[in-house]
Amino acid sequence: MKKYFGVVLFLIVTVIFFSGCVYDLVIPESDLNSEDTEGGVVPGKGTLKIYLTDAPGDYLEVNIIISKIEGHIAGDGEEGEYKGSWEILKEWDEGLLVNLIELEDVSMLLASLELETNKYTQLRLFLKGDEEEDAWIVLNDSGLTEKPLEIPSVYQTGIKLNRPFEIVAGMITKLTIDFDAEKSVVKTGNGKYKLKPVIHVTSEIPSEEDIDTGSVYGTVSYHGGENLGLIGIGGASVSLSGGEYIFVYNTTTSEDGSFNFIEDVPIGNCVLNVYADGFDDYSKSNVVKDGEDTVVDIILSFEETGVISGSVVNLANSSPIEGATVTITLSGGSTYSFDSFTETDTEGSFSIEQLPVGTYVLNVVAGSYVEEIVNNIVVESAETYNISISLTPVT
Repeated sequence: MKKYFGVVLFLIVTVIFFSGCVYDLVIPESDLNSEDTEGGVVPGKGTLKIYLTDAPGDYLEVNIIISKIEGHIAGDGEEGEYKGSWEILKEWDEGLLVNLIELEDVSMLLASLELETNKYTQLRLFLKGDEEEDAWIVLNDSGLTEKPLEIPSVYQTGIKLNRPFEIVAGMITKLTIDFDAEKSVVKTGNGKYKLKPVIHVTSEIPSEEDIDTGSVYGTVSYHGGENLGLIGIGGASVSLSGGEYIFVYNTTTSEDGSFNFIEDVPIGNCVLNVYADGFDDYSKSNVVKDGEDTVVDIILSFEETGVISGSVVNLANSSPIEGATVTITLSGGSTYSFDSFTETDTEGSFSIEQLPVGTYVLNVVAGSYVEEIVNNIVVESAETYNISISLTPVT
């Protein structure tokens, strides 16, 4: 098993030859971190976690697109591969592009599912292969040669992985699909490359002490309103990726801007990305620690920023003052700092753009004039604020 899984007990390691063999059931483990729990147990349901990993291979890239994963539910008291029914466990509308070579020594979480209790006889993995660009490899040569990878139709209609497993209420069942890219890519006589999958399915049963996970939660907000206080942004898209495993979790913020990843977030470095209409994108690396809550409160800036413009004139005769230095500094209503400056042109005009929302202090300095300070200039989204400054000559 890959080293990142920690100390685990391998119940069965099976090489899949797409035959109808029967194996022992995978024993689930206790689920202490699942959503909608009562005392750590999901009422009436169990959890299935499916991971994907790869053995080392002599290619720079082996790219495939996974479209769907199905599970075969065993029939009551019946035997045989085709008894019972197939259930869609996970489906990607646009397909999930995976470079198998990137999964050496790490595991990608394909699905974390809350399922009704049931016994399953096998999985079925579907790949896209109708178009030439659906799969390709990059050879490990000096030319970085890219070659199409043919996906035979038999594999597009589902690769059967014979791994009986059981979903038990309040328990976790973990399966890992080990896709051997090196052995699965076959060079044909005409110099083309074809996929002939060689896949292992393994199971791991760590004890509760060996599950190194934490949680991530926080808020997404912006400065707005009369006092430029913090206002939560509902419906923002939040994704969490990375960590000791390769994984991607997605959620959206609630009406008050809060979000919560209370699943088993693997420890280590992860990246939090936030997207909301009308605001700049946010991306930051965070560290998840074992058994701890990582709190991330995010303040987004408006995508369309404000502008302060105006003119500087002589108070005595209203003539424009050229070369005056105009400086603005963010003074309040924000947790970040910002300052900018410019000089007036021949007509005494100035304009400072790309200003985040906030309250500013404007400072104007010119030779032989008394310095002028203007407080409490409030900037909100996508607006231009005009101001006229009259400087008093030094007597």
